[in-house]
Amino acid sequence: MMNRYKLFLILLLLKFILLPSYAQNVKLIPEPGFIPYATYYLSSINLSTGSSDVEFFNFKLSEESGDYSSSEIWASIEFDVSMVSNALGISTPTKIISMKSDDFQMFADIRISNTFLSTQTSSILDMSIPPKQIPLSMRINEIIDFGKFQDLLSAIVSTGKLSDGNYTFRVIVRSGKKDNLSITDDVMETIQVLSNTSLNLISPGGEIADSLQNKIFSPYPIFQWETDPCQGCESFIRVAKYDSDSHSSVNEAINDITVLPFNQSEVWHSAGFATNYQYPFNGAIDLEKDEVYVWQVQKKLPTTEGLESYTSPIFAFKLANISDTSSSDFQSLHPILQQLNDIIGEEQFQYYFGNESELSGFEPNGSYIVNGIEVSVDEIFKLFNDFNNGSSELINISVE
Repeated sequence: MMNRYKLFLILLLLKFILLPSYAQNVKLIPEPGFIPYATYYLSSINLSTGSSDVEFFNFKLSEESGDYSSSEIWASIEFDVSMVSNALGISTPTKIISMKSDDFQMFADIRISNTFLSTQTSSILDMSIPPKQIPLSMRINEIIDFGKFQDLLSAIVSTGKLSDGNYTFRVIVRSGKKDNLSITDDVMETIQVLSNTSLNLISPGGEIADSLQNKIFSPYPIFQWETDPCQGCESFIRVAKYDSDSHSSVNEAINDITVLPFNQSEVWHSAGFATNYQYPFNGAIDLEKDEVYVWQVQKKLPTTEGLESYTSPIFAFKLANISDTSSSDFQSLHPILQQLNDIIGEEQFQYYFGNESELSGFEPNGSYIVNGIEVSVDEIFKLFNDFNNGSSELINISVE
């Protein structure tokens, strides 16, 4: 009888051991996750309630197994923003705002965005069919004391936006059984915010008065400019012919008929996210010899209040007529060749591209191949920069 009782206990124990475990494990699925901006205006966030009409993040809360019926699944979410700004003397991470929800029960996946979350939130819809209303309340755990950061307060009052620095956005999920939650996901992203008003042209050209000296010899020049880096910023370019008989200024010329973009309704032509752009072989009006042209760049920044634009000064250059140009004028090289000259040295450069060489008079045509792979001109400039700073080594050169 005793042996039979022991066998029963063993079988019962094995039954509980072999039962499937339904550990609640709620995760954050990016949809699309954190959304970066170049500038954050404080008016986009109500610090008293945490509410915002601008989306900083969007995730899907999802139980890893997808099983919401075997046992109750409870969760909570926490969201905070912290900053470090050396310019303001804030050298350690300082929270701007931290919010946390009460525990709530999940019956299906739930889409979570900061636009849904504030102290005024009372419920949220899940993704079941039909959607189920889930009671949800938020509270502010921590908020920055501007009284301790007078420089930050002054900067915000004068500009209306967050100061330059590194801002860390963090979303934490806790899940488990009711009243016994633990962290099951923790996602953060740090975004660098900089004042992005700097936008300077490099080449070709300069002041309109110097256009006779600012000659180029290729009808497909590479336009170069410099600007502070920023996430999601896009550059645009426009080029127009300057006619001294009909234009009283470079501003009048650049706002007249453009050769790039060809379509006059476009005003600006996208140059992507690079800081250089080669004049296209098609899709633009050909540049003419002996003519003066003006060009300008615009930079668009994504901010929490929409796109902001910054426009560069205007440069002028002249496309030389090679047949009328003396040999002394041929000192100006294509930017690609000039950088190659700087890297490999004058002697080796002349061996390949000098007057008596096989590649004499060579001009890049806009197609660049590195190790058998076609790359953009931007990648070429990056590669040249790696050679210059020593992070990459030039082993050999082959010309085909």
